[in-house]
Amino acid sequence: MQKKTLYRVTLTVIAAPVLAFGAPAVASADAYYESETSVAGHGGAFNHEVESFAGDGEAWFEESWDYAGKDGAYSSSTESGAD
Repeated sequence: MQKKTLYRVTLTVIAAPVLAFGAPAVASADAYYESETSVAGHGGAFNHEVESFAGDGEAWFEESWDYAGKDGAYSSSTESGAD
């Protein structure tokens, strides 16, 4: 029984620092996403873009689209962020 207890204590002593320093590093990873689509043809042209970021205690999002055709041109843009 003592051998089993010694093994568990040794394993805990080795694993604790790895988990203590490794887990926060994984949790603090930054994330970024970007997507863009553009189309042009006989009916006009269209562009759509999305970007987002999260990390370092901040979050940010942007979406925009543009259209131009025989009836005119339109565009829209949305941005949001937090610290």
